[in-house]
Amino acid sequence: MTRIPTDTEFAAIRTNDRSADGRFFYGVTSTRVFCRPSCISRPPKRDNVRIFADPAAAIEAGFRPCKRCRPERVPAADARLERARELIEEKVLAGEAAPSLAQLADVAHMGATHLQRRFAAAYGLSPRAYGEAMRLTMLKQELRSGNGVSDAIYGAGFGATSRVYEKAGRWLGMTPADYRRGGRGLTLRYAIRRTPIGWTLVAESPRGVAALLFGDGKSALVDELRAEFPAAELQQDEAAGGQAFAALDATLQGRPIPRDLRLDLRGTPFQIRVWTALQAIPPGETRSYAEIAQAIGLPKAVRAVGSACASNIIGVLVPCHRAKRSDGGLGGYRWGLPRKEKLLAKESARLDSAAE
Repeated sequence: MTRIPTDTEFAAIRTNDRSADGRFFYGVTSTRVFCRPSCISRPPKRDNVRIFADPAAAIEAGFRPCKRCRPERVPAADARLERARELIEEKVLAGEAAPSLAQLADVAHMGATHLQRRFAAAYGLSPRAYGEAMRLTMLKQELRSGNGVSDAIYGAGFGATSRVYEKAGRWLGMTPADYRRGGRGLTLRYAIRRTPIGWTLVAESPRGVAALLFGDGKSALVDELRAEFPAAELQQDEAAGGQAFAALDATLQGRPIPRDLRLDLRGTPFQIRVWTALQAIPPGETRSYAEIAQAIGLPKAVRAVGSACASNIIGVLVPCHRAKRSDGGLGGYRWGLPRKEKLLAKESARLDSAAE
């Protein structure tokens, strides 16, 4: 049985989220190929994506394994952990309270501390965070489906509206009502041009550059912009984004970004702190997620820093390509690792040339 991706699953696919590997697989109807979430293949259109629980289900549905990420070789998850995960999903989908760690440990026949550690390693989230992420996905779906805010909150299984509003900034980046509107009332002018790093879309709001996206085709870029601002009015205007395109060209040529360029950063206070720290990284240099977390005064927020980088929609001008894993690996990149490698190579080459 196939299904379309949830918001969380599609975000994992677009950002090559390695922590989602093993939790699901996705197939692309236009190519009949299925992949792991971390695959660095070209990001597909959401309408073309189908979700599978395991490789066998994808193959049975007529999809063939990707030759790049080899999803058929992904080892099966620990059955004990799967029992714990399934119990969380069962309770959350039924609108009930998430099971306690002790209940999960009992089902998995493991010690609570051991389960907590193994679960986080396997699924990228603690059991509590996994349940919260599921409930948040349900809330987003309810809000986007047009349900009233209160109905959406209770429909997603939250016991009180106050708890959602308390954490709305961290969970949604805005109030539930604003998220439900999806950018309604906002007008974005956008232009698409071919640049040295592929087709590039710049969208401007009255406050400044709201998005700078990369892709392999114009329609895919418009689809991505629409996914970020589903209710906004989009106006194609080839005169839009002139300053942003000039700033992008300056960056690629090793010149500084003009000081008068305005960016319309839309995110939680934490995300904006991360994006501001990224802008302070000099061209040709990189910082690990841990170093960025240290720079913003939250040394334990390494995973959250990675998520903030993946959520950035203003490419290069907010240089999330300069963020890497603590082990030196490139980590993920919203617009594909080959593009990240190219950007870093260009910056490194110019730094070396200037030093000669």
